[in-house]
Amino acid sequence: MFGNLDAGGKEERFKLIEQAMELGRVTELCKLFGVSRSGYYAYLKRKKNDRDAEAKRLIRTVYKRYEGKYGYRQLQLFLWQDDGIWMNHKKVLRLMQKLGIQASIRRKRRFKMTYQAAERVAENLLNRDFAAEKPNQKWVTDVTQYRVGKRWIYLSAVKDLFNNEIVAYQLSERNDNELVLQTFAKAFAKQKDVTGLVVHSDQGFQYTSHAYHGNAA
Repeated sequence: MFGNLDAGGKEERFKLIEQAMELGRVTELCKLFGVSRSGYYAYLKRKKNDRDAEAKRLIRTVYKRYEGKYGYRQLQLFLWQDDGIWMNHKKVLRLMQKLGIQASIRRKRRFKMTYQAAERVAENLLNRDFAAEKPNQKWVTDVTQYRVGKRWIYLSAVKDLFNNEIVAYQLSERNDNELVLQTFAKAFAKQKDVTGLVVHSDQGFQYTSHAYHGNAA
């Protein structure tokens, strides 16, 4: 009835059957949509065992909200700005690949990356041990860039490894020391007791500057 169906097409029909269960029995609905009962029950089992089901739903929702124009970094930003949901950009990319969706508009980057020599490189105290036994024991921080329309937006965030909570974040159109310092000013204003805190970052120029280390000391 529906011709050849690819895997993605079947998934969509399984979802429609699930939504239309009150209209008829599984056998009738599967026949109507041109799929097998065994395939439908396998879909339900996959869905039950899929720990990323809710994350996929959120990504698909925001992807459709912006008409499929943007890639994973922009979707990460929109999830945070619109819905207050923080999701690692690598996870957004991985789930977009699983969902088979990507940006419909691919722009060539027409800018030059500039690098500033490191002023101060800190010892790697975390040493890939990302487990924390209590709040404010280990924080990680990074700056991520996003292209929104014709503008570049930079998001600086601090995450507590104890519960993966975002302690503080700051948005700016400039990727500079001030962006990072403002982020940590917010973080320290919220968390008064940071005795023994270890902060882990990459060795970007913001995190090796004397201004950063002077404020973090």
